[in-house]
Amino acid sequence: MDKNLVALLGEAGATGLAKGIYVVKKSDKFRKALEEETSHWNFFRAKRRSWLEYPTYFLLLFLGVIVGLLGDRVIRKVINYVETKAIEFYVQNFPLTGEIMTIVEQEKHHFV
Repeated sequence: MDKNLVALLGEAGATGLAKGIYVVKKSDKFRKALEEETSHWNFFRAKRRSWLEYPTYFLLLFLGVIVGLLGDRVIRKVINYVETKAIEFYVQNFPLTGEIMTIVEQEKHHFV
């Protein structure tokens, strides 16, 4: 599968997850993470588009609301798992230069 498509869908899902958690928690930390995830999604949108973007976004938005309602411990576990996998994906599939390096650095700051 195309690595740009996987990254696009991953960032669409991460944006949905961040938005869902932000809807429940309303903290500046989650607002900043949402803004960063949205900028990552927009970066990959410039490279590739897919009809799966919005279904992925809305599915993870719903999941993010549920995770947010389950409490801080669950939020921490989910975010740490998702961000670890995202960083591993970028390291394995992209050269760590330019915008990709910025994305990886921002992903590291999302750990709770």
